[in-house]
Amino acid sequence: MPRTGREGRAGHWTRNVPVAGGIVLGLYATYLASQNGFSTLGYWMLGLAVAVVSMGLGYVLIRQRHRMTTEVRSAAYGALFGCSMGFLYSLGGGTALRASEIGLLLGLGMGLASYYVFYWHEH
Repeated sequence: MPRTGREGRAGHWTRNVPVAGGIVLGLYATYLASQNGFSTLGYWMLGLAVAVVSMGLGYVLIRQRHRMTTEVRSAAYGALFGCSMGFLYSLGGGTALRASEIGLLLGLGMGLASYYVFYWHEH
């Protein structure tokens, strides 16, 4: 029986959002790696790995969102975003300490913003 209404639309975005995010993140990681001395095969493999891992984590996070409390869900979104941005910063040639700082600050910002959105939509 085909899905209709709200359930049908929800199935599409739970698949499409992580795929789109993973593709964008993977392509940008490929670009940054190509600009910083990686071999051709190396930067394509790195981009593919980044895309697959981020798609997988994003998919699991979106599919399991109803099982998490608001605080845990916000922290998970913040951690995924912060780790992704810190990794991209390190690919751009930044030091590990600076990349950790960028990732932590952006992750905290995303965690706070997502908590605000989730809290007001649920209460």
